[in-house]
Amino acid sequence: MSGQAREPGRERVAAAAAAAGPGPETGPVDPVDPVEAALDRLRAGGHRVTEARRAVLEVLATGEGHPNADELSARVQDRHPGIHRATIYRTVDRLTILGVVTHVHIGGGATAYHLAPGEPSREHLHAICSSCGRIIDLPGDLLDPVTTWLATAADFTLAPAHVALSGVCGTCRA
Repeated sequence: MSGQAREPGRERVAAAAAAAGPGPETGPVDPVDPVEAALDRLRAGGHRVTEARRAVLEVLATGEGHPNADELSARVQDRHPGIHRATIYRTVDRLTILGVVTHVHIGGGATAYHLAPGEPSREHLHAICSSCGRIIDLPGDLLDPVTTWLATAADFTLAPAHVALSGVCGTCRA
């Protein structure tokens, strides 16, 4: 009888362990492919998945810095030479409007692009070194107190994810 009383508990523990995924002894769980997640968001919104859209998303998913439009275009054309530069620019603009790609203004009028975070992730912020141009990713909630203060005291809505904080990195200060 005591064996029967324990069995449902074991089943719940086993079910919870299975739902949690493999533990450290079996290796980490593979994260969701960011390109497929972005394409799923497009499809869910009723938008087409084109070769150009997939190519732009693939390049942005590599995580190689924060490319501006010219750098992004060059990287896409390296991988997909048949996609025209103007198509790439239009695609980046459209993906930004659709919320699958985000941008940040990084001084001198330049704009850098990266994949938008999927839900429930939060967009990160940026800081740029005014000496070497290095872009540093910052936690998305870093400016929450400033955003709250501006909203309350100045009736102003801040959009901190679209601009980079400017300063000098430790390497350049040395």
